[in-house]
Amino acid sequence: MKNKYLLVTLLILTVLLTAAFSVRDGSSGTFTMGQNLKVEEGEEINGDAAVLFGNATIDGVVDGQFAVIFGNADIYGTIDGNLAVIFGNATIDGKVDGDVAAIFGDVIAGDNAVIGGNVATVAGQVKRADGSVIKGEIASVHGLFRPSRAEWLPLMAISSIIGLIVFYGLSALLLVLIPDRMNYMAESAPFKIWRRFGIGIAAYLMFIPAIIALAITIIGMLLIPIFIAGFFLTAFIGMAALKLTIGRRITGRLEGRGAPYIYLLVGSILIFVLPFIPVLGWLVYVFAASVGLGLVLDTRFGKPKARTA
Repeated sequence: MKNKYLLVTLLILTVLLTAAFSVRDGSSGTFTMGQNLKVEEGEEINGDAAVLFGNATIDGVVDGQFAVIFGNADIYGTIDGNLAVIFGNATIDGKVDGDVAAIFGDVIAGDNAVIGGNVATVAGQVKRADGSVIKGEIASVHGLFRPSRAEWLPLMAISSIIGLIVFYGLSALLLVLIPDRMNYMAESAPFKIWRRFGIGIAAYLMFIPAIIALAITIIGMLLIPIFIAGFFLTAFIGMAALKLTIGRRITGRLEGRGAPYIYLLVGSILIFVLPFIPVLGWLVYVFAASVGLGLVLDTRFGKPKARTA
C-alpha cells in the first residue's frame, strides 16, 4: 500500500486525540489511571473512554472512542467508534465500527471480529483469523528503519507522534509520583514569568561551562553523567508543569480526577506543535523551555515556602 504511512499517521492522530479527552462523568465517558477497566456484558458507556497504565476488557458496548496506553484491550462486545492501543495489543473478537490503531503492539482479530474501518499498526502486526472481517484498509509499519527516500516525511510524522505519546506518558507518571509538587508548580507558573525566564536562560547558558568545570577533576568527570541526567530531568519536570498550566488555561476548570491528565494532554499537544511553526514557533518553544526550567528552580522543585507564624 503506497500511502500506508499516511494512513497510520491519520489513524493515530484521529483515534488517540479523540479518545484521550474523556473524564469519568456518570455514563458520558470514562478515564482510568493505573487500574484496569472492564465493561461488563449488558453495560454501556455512552461517551469516550481512555485507559492509562492499565488493561481494558470490553464485554458490553462503548458508544464512542476508546484508547488504551501501556496496556492491552480485549474486545468481545461492541465499540461504536474508534480504538487505539499504545504499547499493548488489541484483541478483537467482537465489533468495532470505526478504525483500529496499535503502536508497539499487535491487532489480533478473532473469528467473530468485525472491524468497520481501517486497521493500522506501528512496530506490530495485524493478525487475523479466517472468519474475521475487516472492511477498510490494512497498513503495518513493522519497523522504523531503512525507509526509502520518499517515505521519510510520513515516517518523521509517525515518529513525532510516538514521541508525543511517550513524553505524555512520562509526564503523566509525574502526576502519579509527585502530584502535590506538580500542582503547586502549575498553579504558580503564571506568576513571575520574566524572573523564571531569566533563571532558566541563565541555567541553560551555564550548562556547558558547568560540564567543563566538572571535567577538570577526576571526581568531577565521574559526576558529569549524573549532572547531565539531573539537568534534563529538571527541565522535563518544568516543561510538564508548564503544560499543565497551559492546558488548564485553554480548557478551563474541569471536573473529575482525570482532569489534570487532560490539562497535560492539551498542553502537550500545543507544545508539540510549536517547533513545526517556522521561526516564531521555535522562539516561543525556547521561551517556554526557559520558563519551565526556571519555574522548577525558583520553586525548589515545587516545594511550597514554609509559612511564618
